[in-house]
Amino acid sequence: MPSKFAWLLWLAGSVLSGLSAPALGATSISPVIIDVPSDGRATVTVRNDGARAVLYQVTVVDWHVVNGADQHGPTQDFIASPPLFLLAPAASQVVRVGFRSPTRQPLEQAYRLVLAEVPQPGAVTAAGGEVNFALQYLLPVFVAPSSRAAKPPLVWSLHTEGDAVAVRAYNPGTSRTALNMVGLSTQPSADAAPEWVNHQRVTVLAQSWREWRFSVPSDRRRLPWSVVFLNDGTDAAVVVPSTQIRLATAH
Repeated sequence: MPSKFAWLLWLAGSVLSGLSAPALGATSISPVIIDVPSDGRATVTVRNDGARAVLYQVTVVDWHVVNGADQHGPTQDFIASPPLFLLAPAASQVVRVGFRSPTRQPLEQAYRLVLAEVPQPGAVTAAGGEVNFALQYLLPVFVAPSSRAAKPPLVWSLHTEGDAVAVRAYNPGTSRTALNMVGLSTQPSADAAPEWVNHQRVTVLAQSWREWRFSVPSDRRRLPWSVVFLNDGTDAAVVVPSTQIRLATAH
C-alpha cells in the first residue's frame, strides 16, 4: 500500500464506527459505505460544518488485501464529479461516482473514495493561536459481484508467532464480511467474555484473509482456544470451537 495512505486507515475505521452521517473535524459525510447499484452510479453528500470555507478534492483508488494488508493504487474504473469543489460553511455538496464498466466480475470489487481537504493560503491563523488540520477520509466503495451466491462461513486458523497467538480469518466467498470484534477464549460459550479481544472493525474482502495478534503468555499459547467474533449488524457473538479451527504454521 502506498505510504501516503497508511495513516488513513485509522481514520477509515473511525468513520465506519458510526455509519449514519458522522462528523469528523468540520465535515459530515453520508453514506460512509458506498454500494454501487446495478446502473453503476452512486452519490455521497458532503457537508461543511465548520466556520470557514473548505476546498475538497475527490479521487477513487483501487483496494485489495494482499497477505492480510491493505493495498491501494490508482484506478481508472471510476469517475468522481466534481473532482474539486469549494464548500462554504453550512453548505452541502453531492458527489457523484460512476463505475465506467457495467460488467460485473465474479468477485465483489473494492475501492475507496478519498475525500481530501486541500490546505488554502490563510487557513492557519498563527496570531490567534489556531491551527487547522487538513483531513482526508477513506470511504469504502463496493461493486456487487455478478451473482449473489450464498455467503460461506469464514475459515479460521491459529498459529503462534513470537510471543503472540495469531488468529486468521479467510473469506472464501464472493463478497465482503465485516467484523466488529474478534477474540480468543478458553470457554465454549458465547456468554463468556474472551480473555483477549480486539474491538476494531475489520472488513475481510472476498478471497482474502485478515489476521489479529494477541500477546499470550507462553504457558497458555498451546491451549485449545476458541475464537469469538461479532459480525457487523448483529449483537450476538459467534463462537468457533477449537475443533473447527485449523492449526497453521506462520508464513
